[in-house]
Amino acid sequence: MDATFEGDFEEGLAVTVVDNHNHEHLVVMDKSGEILAHEADDYADNPKKRTNREDDSFSQARRFARWHVYREKGYDTVPNPDNPDRIAAVLLALLGLDDQQFDQYFGMLYEQMASHERADMAPVLDLPEEVYSEEFIVYKQNVYLEESLEAMQDQLTQPATEVFGEENLQEFLEETGDGLVAKARSLIGGGTDEADEAEDASDESSIPGADLSIADVSGLDTMYSTPEGYKTIEGEDPVNREPDARIETLPMGYTREQFRYHVGHNLICQIRDCFVSMGVEPPAQYRLLGHGKFKYSAKYRDFDFYPDYWDYEANIPGYSSPV
Repeated sequence: MDATFEGDFEEGLAVTVVDNHNHEHLVVMDKSGEILAHEADDYADNPKKRTNREDDSFSQARRFARWHVYREKGYDTVPNPDNPDRIAAVLLALLGLDDQQFDQYFGMLYEQMASHERADMAPVLDLPEEVYSEEFIVYKQNVYLEESLEAMQDQLTQPATEVFGEENLQEFLEETGDGLVAKARSLIGGGTDEADEAEDASDESSIPGADLSIADVSGLDTMYSTPEGYKTIEGEDPVNREPDARIETLPMGYTREQFRYHVGHNLICQIRDCFVSMGVEPPAQYRLLGHGKFKYSAKYRDFDFYPDYWDYEANIPGYSSPV
């Protein structure tokens, strides 16, 4: 993908994008990222007349255009939960929480998720019985930071492509004490002596601080499958704005400690999905396998032109598994 900012005109912010198939797009948006016009001579104007691959490339061009304007001109044109910088900031804020603070914000999500597979955990949501009988359920929770986007960028030092400097994210987390990937490897793969040693070593270290704070979290949304399609039962949300990130998790019988690292892994995979959805190979530190955003996991499964990034056991060159 390549893009050129053409200018700030009366009609809006104009960007020329050359997609991964070498087709040119002219995308015009306002300063909030709303697409006002999108022209591409090599694609049908009617989405119904495009193939799945063509329609996906068309959407990638829009997302990449928003990202380009955000990165090059500083406008907040990327929707909050799809901005890798915002998700990376939430990840850093989570790394700075102690166990009590983490449980304060995400204990309800943990208990509801674990109640599906653990007899010692009771569900906290009063859901219709038919929801529990469905084969597929995803719980989602919005996370809001206190800081502005500018403050997040300052804390990241550099955008999400280099949020952890030159170090690989896996090495960073293991060396600085959080051991997120080692924990994820242990909880998903059943554990290894090497992973256990990394966990023991992590207890003696401290997590580098980031001056980022969680302002609030939402209640839980429950998305489940039905013969008619997916339905969502929405939880309460005290904040009237887009979240900075949205945790998405399947029911799993983790311990509380395991769940904490599962959340971190989910956010890393979401950052991966943000770049993939723009038609861009994610930076090396975000090339992990596993579930990130549900909408992209579904796309990876349904479209044969995507690798199975969601699958922990997939063999994708350059990508590592927590197993």
